[in-house]
Amino acid sequence: MNWTRSILDGFAMAAYFNLFAGLVALYRPRLMFPCYPSAIIKAAKEPPIRSEKRFYWLWICFGELLPLLLYGAVSAVEGGTTGFWHLALTGYIQWIMINFCDLFFLDFWLIQKKAKKQFIIPGTEGHPSYAFKAWMKGYALPEHLLQWTFLMCPILAAAQAGLGVLIDMFW
Repeated sequence: MNWTRSILDGFAMAAYFNLFAGLVALYRPRLMFPCYPSAIIKAAKEPPIRSEKRFYWLWICFGELLPLLLYGAVSAVEGGTTGFWHLALTGYIQWIMINFCDLFFLDFWLIQKKAKKQFIIPGTEGHPSYAFKAWMKGYALPEHLLQWTFLMCPILAAAQAGLGVLIDMFW
């Protein structure tokens, strides 16, 4: 396993994930409805429409997850990592880096400190869940310290490792 490559790939994957997510949210925050606390979603005057939900899931699957899974698997195999468990560990390192960069870059720095007004869903201005403490305690920290760390990162790492094994067999 190539630790340096895993970490550098994790940073590259995190940059792609976070910059792409940040740009979509800046362009139109409503497209990111599922990425907001449930209290804000419920407070919106207009709930997410079908096309917004469709865009979100297509974007997550084909614009975020699939390219990152492919990149992570190909890069790990090209770097000499073989075997499901080594590929899974590499994938977990990469996905946990994406997770923590998402927490610190998007949730903490960009949304809470720099461009807070640009990320507010129209019709939810002034909602108490946008406050720093409420956002972090009620949404960001549980998502990134629990949900992603113990559920999503292992699932995505296993999928990436399986893809890496297939690439290694047929490459």
